[in-house]
Formats: sequence, C-alpha cells, structure tokens
Amino acid sequence: MTFPLFILSIFSISIGFLTKDLFIGFGSDFWGSSIFVLPQNYVLSDIEFVNLFNKLLPLIITLTGSIVAYFLYSFGLGFFYSIKTTKSFKVIYNFLNRKWYFDRVYNEFIASNALSLSYVLAYKDIDRGLIEKLGPSGMVSGIRLVFTRLNSLQSGQIYHYLFIFFMSTIFIIFIMFYVSNFIIQLSSILFLFVAFILI
Repeated sequence: MTFPLFILSIFSISIGFLTKDLFIGFGSDFWGSSIFVLPQNYVLSDIEFVNLFNKLLPLIITLTGSIVAYFLYSFGLGFFYSIKTTKSFKVIYNFLNRKWYFDRVYNEFIASNALSLSYVLAYKDIDRGLIEKLGPSGMVSGIRLVFTRLNSLQSGQIYHYLFIFFMSTIFIIFIMFYVSNFIIQLSSILFLFVAFILI
C-alpha cells in the first residue's frame, strides 16, 4: 500500500498547481466571460488582498496539529494515555466523537417527528384514508350502496314505480331549468367581460 499511496500523495500535492487556472480566482481567465459577476458583487478582489497571516492560518494550524500528534504519539504516549483515562477527557471525547450529539438531537426531535407525522398524516389519513375513500375503493363501495338502496326500492307495486317516475320527471325538469338559467347568466357575464376587454 505504500507505493500507491506515495503516488497519490504526489498527485495530491501537485494537482492544485497543475490545474490552478481551472479555479475561479483573481486574474484567472480560464472561464472567460462564461460566468458574469456584477462589479458590485465581485468580492474576489477583497479576498486577494487579505493579509498573509489569515491566508496561512489554515496551513499553520494543520502543520501544528500534525507536529503535536507526531510528538504525542511518538514520545509522550504514557502521558497521553493517562490523560485519556480521566473522566473529563472521556466526556469531551464522547462529545466530539459523537459530532456534538447533533445526529442524536436531529434524529430524536426532527427525523422521528417527521416520520411519525408523515405516517399518520400522509399515509394513514391521506393515502389510506381520503384517497382510498374518494378513489377506487370508495367509488366501488359507494356504487354498491347506491344500487343496494335502489334495489330495495323495487317492490313490484305499480304505484311505487309511478311515484318514482313522477319525482324523477320533476327533478329532471328542475335541473334543466336551473342549468339553462345558469348557462344563460354565465354566457351573458362572459359576453360582457369580452366586450369590456375589447373596448
């Protein structure tokens, strides 16, 4: 594994220098005019003139951490082990190792509530409730109920049939009259609206 890692380390170190023109930076003309930024929103010039210490601070922290870790694990292992076994270090280590308990807080307070809400509201109430009652199952049961009631109206007596025929005729005439008046009113409103737009 040492030889492939050595080759990868060389590429990791040199790839930034070899492809520096690909990155959007101050003075880089690789992208040409394909990415346009208004002058008042162009902050890269301000970034370029940040003092040198702030630019080198990430590198300094990385090298300092690497040097401390090397000396700690090479020469001060007993001292480091005595620190690791203390109760306060375990608390800090668990806190940092478990990502500040962010995942636990997120899972217990946000994710579990969202899952239960989606199960109760989306699945049980909407999908298995409203959609199923208004969808195929509800339509089948509604049609079955209607035709069961209609079937119970069939008694074989002639006056029952005449009564149903009479009531149906009155209902159809009422619907035709009401719908025709509604259509006339709607067409007149549409005509006035179109005339108003054209004028």
